[in-house]
Amino acid sequence: MVYLVLLEQLTRRKLLIFLICLLIIQIIYFLIGGLTGAKPTNVKNPEFTLCQYHADHQWIYLHPKGICNDGHLSFQAKKTWKDFVFVIQLPRITRWFQTLTSFIVPQIEYDSRVNLSSNAILTYDVRLGYKTDEMYKDSNSEWKLEIKSRESRSIQCQPRYHYGIENKNIPDGYICEPLAFFELSTLKYSYYLINLQIVDENGLSQNIGKLKSFIFVVIHQTETFTKVWFILKTITFPIVLAALIWFCRQMKRAQKKYSNLDKLLFLLGLSACILNAPVEWLTLIIPFNGFQIYSEIRQGFFLTVLLTFWLFFAGEHIIDRSAHHSFWSYGKYIVLLWFASSILLIFELCQRGYQLWNPFYSIWSTRTGRNASLIFLILAGLSSFIYIICLIILVVRVFWNIRSKQGELTAMRRIRRLMYQGAFYRFQFLLLTTILCAVLTIVWYYLSQIYETDWVWNKDKPSKIQYSGAYITGIYGMLNIYVFAVLILFSPVISHVDDMDELTLTNDDGNVMHLTNNQTSAYEMISKASIS
Repeated sequence: MVYLVLLEQLTRRKLLIFLICLLIIQIIYFLIGGLTGAKPTNVKNPEFTLCQYHADHQWIYLHPKGICNDGHLSFQAKKTWKDFVFVIQLPRITRWFQTLTSFIVPQIEYDSRVNLSSNAILTYDVRLGYKTDEMYKDSNSEWKLEIKSRESRSIQCQPRYHYGIENKNIPDGYICEPLAFFELSTLKYSYYLINLQIVDENGLSQNIGKLKSFIFVVIHQTETFTKVWFILKTITFPIVLAALIWFCRQMKRAQKKYSNLDKLLFLLGLSACILNAPVEWLTLIIPFNGFQIYSEIRQGFFLTVLLTFWLFFAGEHIIDRSAHHSFWSYGKYIVLLWFASSILLIFELCQRGYQLWNPFYSIWSTRTGRNASLIFLILAGLSSFIYIICLIILVVRVFWNIRSKQGELTAMRRIRRLMYQGAFYRFQFLLLTTILCAVLTIVWYYLSQIYETDWVWNKDKPSKIQYSGAYITGIYGMLNIYVFAVLILFSPVISHVDDMDELTLTNDDGNVMHLTNNQTSAYEMISKASIS
């Protein structure tokens, strides 16, 4: 009894039909994100309103029936920053937005009498209030406090010159870098209010220039894209789950012991099912603060397992015959991958975890946090780069060994030679598909950066295709199609062979070279032949 995988039993015609169907599905995934008009995120940049501070009012707000006195405000004698409040009131928010990320951009005018230090630190007290729909309709209801915090941010600005004026050496203002403001991982309420007061006591907020206001940059996921995304996950989840059940069922029917590659295939299918599980629908009913951390952890787990599978898949066919084919035979490669994943996990927990209690917290706000973050990201980047180099080397060696091994097929009779040549070609095709998945991920990422931006040229003729939406749904579809394909194509089937001579090679000297043995996958035979 010989075990074959489905990939080995498919004729070229059937395999071509299968691949064409997958390609059509892949194109549909791209078109869904590109042609539905579902732009993934929406960016708004209103300006804070400067209001007079009233000690007898807990909140300063704009509407309904706002109490903001913003007429002819100026810094007169005995006036300080504590006499003013910067106010921003967000329009109605729905839970379809999922998350909300914001930045503030200081608006600083040039004034020779006011110093702007290159290492100025801005310190401010900020409060976040909320109202539900019912509360907002009631004009007598008060804003409720969600969170308050004192934060400090480093201001980095460059002078802006207007060369049409007479004195070209005097700037007419400054261009400042955006400052991380706050991030809400779940949107529990419909209306939010922000009151910000600059703290200038005890030597704080000194030499910050002539600060006039802030631009409030808020980014959230669009409602249309969220609906498209939820529906895609709801449809994809049962399909990938069915493929995983099919694979396990075939392993049980064949009574085949799980090899290392089979175990990774099962883990890959399981991680894909966890990623695809449409639990996001629950956030519309029960908001959960830690859901964003959960989402990023499961996404990182899937990508780590996928990259481990690619590494193991290539390494399984290049490892020395004398070595034990264990998971830890690839330790030096896997350690790099999981080290990078662990670093990114730690960085994510440090950033997102603390934001569960304080959404205004940013790991980049302090010099120590910024340096630690840069070290984490650089180490993760170096580890990922080394991993990619190792993976490319392994794949090249596999192709080289298979190419050299194909010369031994000339000793076969024509029918058997064609059978083994077909297996070699299908194996090479699977490797090429694996490489294509990695390359397309990188290419579509850069295309989304080039074509999808708020500052893209030719705004008068907006593109009919949402490239960033097509990138997200397309890559999501591609990875799931890949997992679906390998689960189906690598599911074992039993081939009853009565004459084992049909699976041997006889060379010109009359020596018999066995390419397989009893109860061994013919696919493993092909791979072992490629390394002998």
